[in-house]
Amino acid sequence: MKHFNILKAILALAITAAVLLLLDLENRESEKKKEFFQIAIYKIASRMVLDETENGVLDALAERGYVDGKNCAIKKYCAEGDMPTGNMIAQTIVNGNYDIVVSVSTPALQTMANANKEGKVKHVFCAVTDPFISGVGITGSAPDQHPPHLVGIGTFQPVERAFDTAREMYPALKKVGVVWCTSEVCSEACVILARKKCKELGIELVEMSVESSTQILETAMSLTMRGVEALWLGGDNVVEAGIDQLINAAARAKIPLFTNNPYKVYGNVIFGVGAKYYDVGKTAGTMAVDVLEGKSTSEIGTENVVPNYITVNPEALKNMEPKWDISKFQ
Repeated sequence: MKHFNILKAILALAITAAVLLLLDLENRESEKKKEFFQIAIYKIASRMVLDETENGVLDALAERGYVDGKNCAIKKYCAEGDMPTGNMIAQTIVNGNYDIVVSVSTPALQTMANANKEGKVKHVFCAVTDPFISGVGITGSAPDQHPPHLVGIGTFQPVERAFDTAREMYPALKKVGVVWCTSEVCSEACVILARKKCKELGIELVEMSVESSTQILETAMSLTMRGVEALWLGGDNVVEAGIDQLINAAARAKIPLFTNNPYKVYGNVIFGVGAKYYDVGKTAGTMAVDVLEGKSTSEIGTENVVPNYITVNPEALKNMEPKWDISKFQ
C-alpha cells in the first residue's frame, strides 16, 4: 500500500510536470509569434534633413538586429509635403496592425497623433522642433507628461547660435528679414525665440508671413526692398521646401541667407547651423527598439536632442556686399 501511494505521488508529479511543460511550450510559441514586428516610418516630406533622420532610424534598428525581412517588416511612408496625404497615411498606419511607428517632423507627429488618439500603435517621434506646443498632449519633459503610447525627442533648432554666429561674422549686422509660415508651429517657436535673441543683440527682425511655398519669392523680395542686410530661415517645413526662392531673392539683393539647416548650404547661403539629424534619427531608432523590447513608456521623458553641426559656404562671399568674415568657422 505504501509503495502504491508512492507510485501515485510520482505519477501525479509527472502529470503536473508534463502539463507545465506543455504550457511553457505554448508560451514560448506565443513569444515566437511576437518576434516578428511590423514597423512603420512616416515622414512628411522627402528632403535632406528628414531623409538623414530616417537613415539614422534605420541604422539604429539594424544595429540592434532589426532588419527588414529578417525579424521585422519595415514600411516607409512619405506624404511629399501634402497634409491630406499625411492624414491618409496616418490612418493607414493606425489600421495596419503595426507594432510601432516612428514619425519624422512636426507635421508627421501631429497627423499621426491625431489619428492615433486611442493609442492603437506605439508611437516614437523625432525631428520635432518643440513637442510641447505641438498640440498632441505632451505637457512637459517628465515621463508622466505625455500620452502613454507616445514618446520621443525634440530637436529645437539652435536659433540663438545662428544669430550669434551671424553677428560674429558681421559685427555691424542690424537688420535681418525672415519669411515664415504662420500655420507651422515649429516655425512660430523659432521666430519667437529669434525675436528675443534679436532684441538682446540689438538687431531689428523684420517679419513677413506666407501661407504656401508659392508666395516665398515675392515675400522675400519685399523684405530685401525694406533694407534687410540678411535673410534668416529657421525651422519651417513650408519655407524650407521653397528655399531656392529665398536664395534667389538673397542673390538678387546681394545679401546673405543664414539658416538653421546645415544640409542646404549653397548659392547665397553663407552658413547653416543646426542639428546633425542622422544622430537625431539614431537616438529615436534606439528608443523605438527599447519600446519594442518591453521598456515601459512611463520610464521615458521627452528630451531636447540637438547634436550641433555647422556648414559654411565660402562661395556665397562672391555675390554679397559687404563681405562677412567666415575665417573663424572654416
